Amino acid sequence: MLKKYFLLFALAVFLSSAANVTTYIYKIVGDVQIKLDVYTPLLPAPSSGYPVFFAIHGGSYIAGSKGDAFVSKELSEVLSRGWVTVSIDYRLLPGVVLQEVVEDVQDAYNWVRTELVKTTPINPDLITVFGRSAGGGLAVLSGYKLSPRPQAVIGFYSGMTNWTEPFLYNPSTPVDPLLVAAANKLSVPVLTEYTPSKTADPRAALLMSAEAQGKAAWLGVTHDPNIPTDQIMTILRDLSAAENVDKDYPPTYLAHGTADTAVPYTQSVQLANSLKNNNIPYVLDLVPNVGHDFDINANVWEQHVLPAFDFVQKYMQTSTEKIRLNFLEK
Repeated sequence: MLKKYFLLFALAVFLSSAANVTTYIYKIVGDVQIKLDVYTPLLPAPSSGYPVFFAIHGGSYIAGSKGDAFVSKELSEVLSRGWVTVSIDYRLLPGVVLQEVVEDVQDAYNWVRTELVKTTPINPDLITVFGRSAGGGLAVLSGYKLSPRPQAVIGFYSGMTNWTEPFLYNPSTPVDPLLVAAANKLSVPVLTEYTPSKTADPRAALLMSAEAQGKAAWLGVTHDPNIPTDQIMTILRDLSAAENVDKDYPPTYLAHGTADTAVPYTQSVQLANSLKNNNIPYVLDLVPNVGHDFDINANVWEQHVLPAFDFVQKYMQTSTEKIRLNFLEK
């Protein structure tokens, strides 16, 4: 416990010295205020404005908060490159469905481009979207759900890139009424931040029950047990990045542990195959023998985490900056 508090204290000291941090409300739905944090590096802004690193937290879509979007070393790396970092909250399942979560991401992105630019010298045309786990799933959705599209995408152990997988949605069995009742009960109040308890957490139990019944994707897109299967499949295909890559999809870096039991690494493989088929610049880094949240391990930093930021660096520069950098490299 003392170690945990020491780490939190050290992170707080780091943030106060490396960036100015401001919290904004970017959206209000009913009585629900949805917030984001903006970390502005202490480095002076380039003439074209700071590039933006837009981060989306994980938590299986049912938990987490804007403070969980990255490990401290990742945030330190981004700030050291002079990128304004935006970390967002979004409404959590089962209070909403995935379609509404995507709307929150879209609204936060639009807020950054139209409102943050008024108070912070950012370049709204230089944005990389980053996410881990469920945040990675939303990050890869941003490649075709955001307009204008981001400059680049980073997805670490992204879940999910293909919602139509049988283990996520099994249409052959009816929805258990107990699952419907539990989903409806936990839908109120609508939460935008949630930290799971270590024991007997009802939201985790709901998700585990849905997964065991092959209804996790059903839980994500509806609470109606009578909605037709073909309608559900249409929604799931629309939410599956692996099925929606086109020629305008942004350059993408994917990293996934081969021993991940929370999100199968084949989810990243499927998206990588779609990127390859559409001639999109990409990297697929399958990290051997590691599981979920591999980037919390300092031993993999140099080989499997840092390269993601190097990959997107070239997409986070204006043409003038690229010319300058190329000259310096020579």
